[in-house]
Parts: sequence; C-alpha cells; structure tokens
Amino acid sequence: MEVDSQACSLAIAVTDLAHVDAARRAIVRQASLLSGDEELLGKLTLVVQELGRNLVLHGGHGQLVYRQGSDGLRLLAIDSGAGMANVSQCLTDHYSSIGTMGVGLGSVRRLADHFDIFSQPDQGTVVFAGFDLRPGPADLSHGAVCLPYPGETVAGDAWAVKGRRLMICDGLGHGHAANAASTRARDVFMGHDPAHPLEQLMGHLHTALMPTRGGAVGIAEIKPEARQVLYCGMGNIAGLILGEKNRAMMSANGTVGYRMGRTHTFSYPWDRGNVLILTSDGIKTRLDTHLYPGLAVRHPEVIAGLLSRDFRRHNDDSTVLVARID
Repeated sequence: MEVDSQACSLAIAVTDLAHVDAARRAIVRQASLLSGDEELLGKLTLVVQELGRNLVLHGGHGQLVYRQGSDGLRLLAIDSGAGMANVSQCLTDHYSSIGTMGVGLGSVRRLADHFDIFSQPDQGTVVFAGFDLRPGPADLSHGAVCLPYPGETVAGDAWAVKGRRLMICDGLGHGHAANAASTRARDVFMGHDPAHPLEQLMGHLHTALMPTRGGAVGIAEIKPEARQVLYCGMGNIAGLILGEKNRAMMSANGTVGYRMGRTHTFSYPWDRGNVLILTSDGIKTRLDTHLYPGLAVRHPEVIAGLLSRDFRRHNDDSTVLVARID
C-alpha cells in the first residue's frame, strides 16, 4: 500500500454553531478537489455537520481535523469537554443528553466506512469517521495528525506510509523552507525501492535534502512475520511501541541533508496487538499512554487525535503517526 496523503491536516476550530457551516463548506470544497462522487460528498457533508454540532452542543468547543489522500477522506472531531460516561448509550439512535433529536453519532457510524470513538468523563471525546476511495490494505491500518506552527499556512513536517514502512520528516524550523525539506523527503520516500535497507534509504534522503535546510527523519518498518520492528532515526523524531510494556526507539544525532553521524537500524520485538507511534518534536517526549484505558485497541486515527490533543507543544509544527497490524 502507498499512502500519498497531504502532509498537513486541515484543522478548524469550532466554538459556535456558525462555525459548523463554515467548516462544512471548507472541508467539502477540499474533498471535491479529490473526488467528484456526489454520494460520497453528500455523506461527508452530513458527517461534518453532525460532528461539528456535537462539538458545540456537547464538547463546548473543539476542532474538526480533516485530511485526505489517495486512500480516502479522514475526519476527526476533537474536544476536551464533558466527555461521555456511557459511549454505547450515546451511540443509540434517539438518545440525547440535552433534549435534542439524538441522531448524530448513530448516523455518523452508519454513513462512514470507518468509525471509532474514545471518550472519558470530564476529559473530552475524539470521534473518527473515514471514507475509502479505494480498497485498503489487508492488515495495516494507520492514522496521522500533522499540524503547522501556529499562524503558518503550511507544515514544516511531513509523513508517509509505503507498504509496512512509515516515515516522518521534521524540516528544520517552520514555514515554507521547512515544508520544502519535508516535502522532498516524503517524495523520495514514496519513490524508494522497498527492497533497500533502511540505512540505504536514509542515505538517499540525506543526499536529496542537501539543497534544502534539512531535517530530522524517522523511518520504521513493521515485520510481523519476524515479530520485529526495524527503526532508523536521525534527529529528534521519537518512536514508541505501545504494548504490554512500552518500548522507546532510539534515534541518532544529526540532521538529514546537512550533517549525519553513522546511521544504524535497530530491531525491536513486535507482538500481536502492538501499536507503533512516531512523533515529531512538536509533541512532548513523554507520552502518558496509561491515561487512556484500552488505547491500543482504538483506531490509529483516534490514537493520533488523542495524543495530538493532549501532548502538542503549540510552539512548533507537530505530527503524530500511528500504525497497527490488524
């Protein structure tokens, strides 16, 4: 599988019902550039409307985070509001905690090809709805939230998935120059031969990024048959294997495209049910995943949304990339 997704997610703050209409127009307009399927766009319209209204009526305020690529359309509704004491009850048609018709989440689950939700009382909710544009991989599922430095229109980070390999590049600094570096890294990654070892791929990236300001890069490959994850990192990309016992993955010092030390690929044990998490340094290093009971079984999009919501630094570009073998 190759996932040619936009590097940056479209994040729209929703604090008033008037913002819902604006968000719907912006997201559907963006989706229409990728697909002319009127049925699909109609479903997306309804889902954006329902999730946006829920952010205002139940979450108090929050964000709609949207991204799209050749694999499909992905929408997250993220808030830090009252949360839900009984998620199953809230998914039931005609249930409402505030006296409305109560058709929102039930209809979203039916309209979307993929749906998941995580909510905790007094801590907020993350809802994921996804629409496929083509058949997905047999076993690998992934999710990502990539947000720009506040005030910037482009992200200095980029990410990509090819087969069972994943990459994050954090271009030095932020803005257009950082975006040029990370976009170049993504293009090289998407075009590389998967038979090449990760260290060789890192070398190709180093050469390709020399005309740019360079960046930090992390590349991982999940090999479930061998029950291992390979990881080659350079700079401040953090890798974590979420499982019965979390394992941090090691990156070397250096800047891809400028000055690199010796590259090395590390091997880590991989067990069924593990989750792979890669983050740029716009996400805090210590991820307290124990705060979220049952996190490992949630869809990777929901995991990415939760970690971005709770551990983003807000003074840098930030990316969370999550993958699991189902």
